[in-house]
Amino acid sequence: MNKFFGALLTISIVLSCSGKSKSNDFNAKADFTYTAKTDSQNYIILNALPEGNYDLLEWVFPDKTTSNNKQTTFYFPLKGTYAVTLNLWKDGMVASATKNITIAADDPNYHPNPLIWSDEFDSTALNTKYWSNETNVDVNNEWQKYTDGNNLTFKDGILTITAYKTGPGQHKYDYTSGRINTFGKKEFLYGRFEIRAKLPSGRGTWPATWMLGSSIGTAGWPACGELDIMEHVGYDPYWIQGSIHTPSSYGNTINNGRKQVSDCESEFHVYGMTWTPDQIEYYVDDSKNPYYIYHPAEKNPSTWPFDKPCFVILNLAIGGNWGGAQGVDDSIFPVEMKIDYVRVYDYK
Repeated sequence: MNKFFGALLTISIVLSCSGKSKSNDFNAKADFTYTAKTDSQNYIILNALPEGNYDLLEWVFPDKTTSNNKQTTFYFPLKGTYAVTLNLWKDGMVASATKNITIAADDPNYHPNPLIWSDEFDSTALNTKYWSNETNVDVNNEWQKYTDGNNLTFKDGILTITAYKTGPGQHKYDYTSGRINTFGKKEFLYGRFEIRAKLPSGRGTWPATWMLGSSIGTAGWPACGELDIMEHVGYDPYWIQGSIHTPSSYGNTINNGRKQVSDCESEFHVYGMTWTPDQIEYYVDDSKNPYYIYHPAEKNPSTWPFDKPCFVILNLAIGGNWGGAQGVDDSIFPVEMKIDYVRVYDYK
């Protein structure tokens, strides 16, 4: 027996009958052993030890049932005590053994939703199978000029977007920065989206991790829909914001939430969004604790253009209607936004 499971809680073996037996020789006895895999204490190998005559061997786990495997492995990702039952069936009669299995710790690699796609930024250059540089962008009265990758660096699994002051300052295009998107390469309809990032500091910075509807070329904005997973402005250093832009509310939208993250400029945090057919939730670090939920009472093209795919955008803007509302401090440059990864999980 693995030392991890040296102390069993409750073991019970039950013999029960139901229905009418077609034979008088039902003498089955159910029992089983279990142990943890050597490389993971959360994967449990179970071995049935049946005796007597039976037609069907059945394992009953907390969330599923399997049949006719004397040996099976089950994954328990979270700490707790779980009842597992072995049934032996014959002619409507059953012999059962139930044991309580204790899992001492959560699996540190567990995520409740399957991973659909990710970029861990482990290469030395932008993965152009996933991303494109955006250079022809002129929005929100921003002052930066986006370059074709010149403001991106990759080191130790981190993408750094750096903004520089390249001109005299205080005018449009006196600054350069980077903006990348997955349009036409990686587009998603629903999911859990997580971007782990450390944000720049300084008055005039405006970093963002967000999504746009892939129909923007035909439907236009805001009809395509916009999902701002995280925005931050340097003159308000302790807060981040998530916003929803739709035809019913856009620009200075009423559909938004704010959260205080006092160390967002000095530490990495996970900025996340769960997007389902019913609603959109924004969170920081903990998906079970959203700080804003968008759930319109009536879903129509004006309030809910989010039944079509969207693509991901990462950028660091300088100035602009919101980022530059209190001016741009030229003494801060260069400034950096660091991104550890972008991960997309199934929302189910």
